[in-house]
Amino acid sequence: EIKESQKQFFLLKGVTGSGKTEIYINLIKEALEKGEGSIFLVPEISLTTQMIQRLEEQFLNSVAILHSKLTEQEKRQEWTYIRKGEKKIVVGARSAVFAPVQNLKYIVVDEEHENTYKQENNPRYHTKNVAIKRALLEKNDVKVILGSATPSFESFYQAKQGDIELIELKKRYKEAKLPKYEIINLNEVTENFSDKLLEKISLTLKKKEQVILILNRKSFSTQVRCKDCGNVPKCPNCSISLNYYKNGNKLKCHYCGYERFFNKKCDECGSERMMLIGSGTEKIEEELQEIFSSSKIVRVDSESIKSKEHYEKIYNDFKNQKYDIMLGTQIIAKGLHFPNVTLVGVLNADIIMNFPDFRASEKTFQLLVQSAGRAGRGEKAGQVLIQSYNPQHYAIRFAKDQDYEGFYAYEMGIRRQLGYPPYYFTIGITLSHKKEEEVVKRAYEVMNILRSGLSATSNILGPTPKPIARTHNLYHYQILIKYRLEDELGPTLNRVLALTQERENSELRLSIDHEPQQFL
Repeated sequence: EIKESQKQFFLLKGVTGSGKTEIYINLIKEALEKGEGSIFLVPEISLTTQMIQRLEEQFLNSVAILHSKLTEQEKRQEWTYIRKGEKKIVVGARSAVFAPVQNLKYIVVDEEHENTYKQENNPRYHTKNVAIKRALLEKNDVKVILGSATPSFESFYQAKQGDIELIELKKRYKEAKLPKYEIINLNEVTENFSDKLLEKISLTLKKKEQVILILNRKSFSTQVRCKDCGNVPKCPNCSISLNYYKNGNKLKCHYCGYERFFNKKCDECGSERMMLIGSGTEKIEEELQEIFSSSKIVRVDSESIKSKEHYEKIYNDFKNQKYDIMLGTQIIAKGLHFPNVTLVGVLNADIIMNFPDFRASEKTFQLLVQSAGRAGRGEKAGQVLIQSYNPQHYAIRFAKDQDYEGFYAYEMGIRRQLGYPPYYFTIGITLSHKKEEEVVKRAYEVMNILRSGLSATSNILGPTPKPIARTHNLYHYQILIKYRLEDELGPTLNRVLALTQERENSELRLSIDHEPQQFL
């Protein structure tokens, strides 16, 4: 369909394990035979391990790999191969979209719904938009394929409008069955693991099959509190409590990287009655090791994985069944293919759902469907257990039924009422300063510029402190613009930017983000 179509842009929506990768590889192969090149984008470098293995098996020395962990010299070397046309296939994370591939034919954006395709610092861009713009600028007839089991609402909306051609794969590759779901109410459970989940893990291990467990929270405990005076150790640079890591006995900030040794005493009253609150992957790993002492467990999060080589080793070891249980953050919910995994457990589905973000339900639904997609990809049937304090939430109910269309229709009703994307465009303006009174003053100046410059049809929200109001010793305030048609947008935003050129604002940081993906 993609080869014959006159359209240039496609959304390949296929249930998890439906063989989207096979389609990409066949297209890339055919293009290569005609001397044409392709760019294959993945949301995270951790996912390239599997993809590189597949592509190198097929295309040997024609594959160039681009990612942030390469040295400058390695990057230059790969770039030269690509520019000379010696390597015609490029695999990489978002910046690979700029690779100078000769005679380009396809740009594939795999797992297109992922947040990591949006660059959050300057230059702010969304890889998907760059891919589409590049396809329009190239001399050849370049086709862009966006692939996902759970497309972003923006892409699916464009497909429904007919701007992108929608291609659907409704069955798993080689007729593998979709996994069975079970929802467990955490309100009735006192520990991190329900009896049902422990029983299922035990049965799976007895059958010599593998388990993946997902908890989107690293560290040992998310907070430490004094039982006597109630003090919670906070980061000196950010308005956030410190996470406790047992390994190294440290308190760490996940925002600025601050860390200090934890002497197990309260800083305020000197009490030794310190309480650990909330569980992260490090603590869950310890609990698992106690319960399943004869099983081999591997933890995958940004603290435990220090290099691409380390990740590759773990990936291959797990694939070769040297480990029985893989525990990790959402990194392991994406795109991995382990035929012997038959059980996936989501330990707490509410972590993302409780974010102050209008996309929170969409992200929860995506995580649950993608997580489940890791189960039963081979001959054996898969099972998924989702633990939640809010088991009746619509994102969980629709995920259980793998009903993307139902979820889309329900959530879009909410988005329409509240005027959020894809019905409206959004622009986020963030102001940061060492002094809170300064940032508040400037935020209201920006607000006045926007009100005087934009039409009454645009909705301006704020200024408000960001949910995490202070990081890196800076106070942050934000303003959100929601608009549909706005002729004066460019000139008005230029006037906002001009504020930073004034001498008294030399310490003010101001960022303008088109379609922000993060609101923390």
